[in-house]
Amino acid sequence: VHFMPGLRPLLSPLSPFGMLLPNHNLLNPGSTWYWSARNSSYLNKTHDIISIVPLMGSVSYYTCSFDVMKQILSADIRLHTEKPYDMTLERLFGPSLASVNDESWRRHRRVVQPAFSNKLQVKYQSFSHNFSSSVTFYSYESIGNEVAKIYQSMMESEDWRDCKQINFLESHDFMLKFTLCIISKCGFGIDASWNAISSSEKPETHLNHVQAQHYRQNGFTLPEALRIVSQTLIPRIILPNWVYAVPIERLQRMGDSWNDLSSYIRTAINDKDLVNHVSKDGDTQDPRECNKDNLLTRLVTSWTLSKSEKHSLSENEVIGNMYTLMFAGHETTASALVSVFALLAIHQDIQEKAFNEITVIQAAQSSELKHIDVNKMTFTKFCLWEALRLYPSANFLPRELTQDMAVDVQMPGPQKVILQKGSWIMFDLISIFRNPHTFPQPNDFKPERWNGIAEHEVGMFGVGPRACIGRKFAQVEALHILSMILTSWKIDILTRPDENREMYKERVLNDAGQVGTAFGLRSVPLRLIRRF
Repeated sequence: VHFMPGLRPLLSPLSPFGMLLPNHNLLNPGSTWYWSARNSSYLNKTHDIISIVPLMGSVSYYTCSFDVMKQILSADIRLHTEKPYDMTLERLFGPSLASVNDESWRRHRRVVQPAFSNKLQVKYQSFSHNFSSSVTFYSYESIGNEVAKIYQSMMESEDWRDCKQINFLESHDFMLKFTLCIISKCGFGIDASWNAISSSEKPETHLNHVQAQHYRQNGFTLPEALRIVSQTLIPRIILPNWVYAVPIERLQRMGDSWNDLSSYIRTAINDKDLVNHVSKDGDTQDPRECNKDNLLTRLVTSWTLSKSEKHSLSENEVIGNMYTLMFAGHETTASALVSVFALLAIHQDIQEKAFNEITVIQAAQSSELKHIDVNKMTFTKFCLWEALRLYPSANFLPRELTQDMAVDVQMPGPQKVILQKGSWIMFDLISIFRNPHTFPQPNDFKPERWNGIAEHEVGMFGVGPRACIGRKFAQVEALHILSMILTSWKIDILTRPDENREMYKERVLNDAGQVGTAFGLRSVPLRLIRRF
């Protein structure tokens, strides 16, 4: 690393053992280093790039510079940078758009990307008894309709329709249910109603046929299995498979949840009626031209093609994408929403400004529209972006350099730095978006800082050709949920006994880390107070 300053610990902070073992300033920075050292890392932000050279683990560069991130990620394809295999979930879930590189990445993107197109507004009748009799493929505009349906289902199922006040001791569970419903229905055509996710009853009443049939054979519902799997990723990487047969309840529960989730996904993609319908109706043999544009059907379509086709995926690749998109499609959005709810609860003046914006938009739009035009929610969108700046759902982006690379840095002084071939560079999003040289008053919640900033300059979803493919979907979904909640409810803090607002702010906003597969605030108790 050419004597570049940085950390020289025993363990790499991103190695499995570095994540599991207790943190130590000298021996093991640990997986929380990004957050715990956010105000002092990078030699108090006097260096754009530092190095971490552990005694055990890979040598890596780390950067807190938004400009350095744009230089490299904007040229991802031309520079042939790669996502390091050890920093992806491929070994657990299989190859996916999020893990593969070069031509494999292009092949996966050709299959998945059109499912996030604005042009989806097609319906067809399914011949499958395992899915709803009518399957709808969603445009961004129709996400608002689904959010409204799930909101109404939630209010009825939880018996909240006549409540004047609702207390959430833990708001993550609530948001994970909501976003899982959305990605299941809009992304995969799986009817995951609020009842299905929250009910402890046997699933025949609430779940579709695929879920109900699987539940009868195993113990976990889909959301239960997703939750346990997301919480046990690191142990799953480290522990051998035979461990799950040991008669220890916690290990067996972990093994069962992984097996059950795998069974859910395999049942969905192997549904004979869906595959037959794809084969019958997909005469173009090209998922880009196929008229069945939700993710599940596109993935199954690609699987039915000959291996020589440039749009084909193997069964393992279909499964890998299902896993990845299911997690990325609900946990990251839920984490972002919890963060923005917490910040709006603390900053009541900003919440009222967002509420007033939503009220004005609703009053001005045609009565024929069933939901708000999120394209006009400018200030509310800034609130979402600012929450993501402070608590990015993906806290770092890794790349492996396949060639020597020269980058321009500004700190400690303008110069070119040569990054060595074969090394890793970590884009530390927490420090990048709390860097005072780019974001003055970096720890303050200031949504107005985004005024006049072009959307492609907002880097919390990544930068360049490999930026988050579901960015638009997530943003539209989050804004619809925000408008639905803020229209009816005032969001307020829920304090402990003898705790004032300042103490709540200190406790909640400083307690951040991994929540499942996403980064965010760990514990956010909230109170909803009905407006009207």
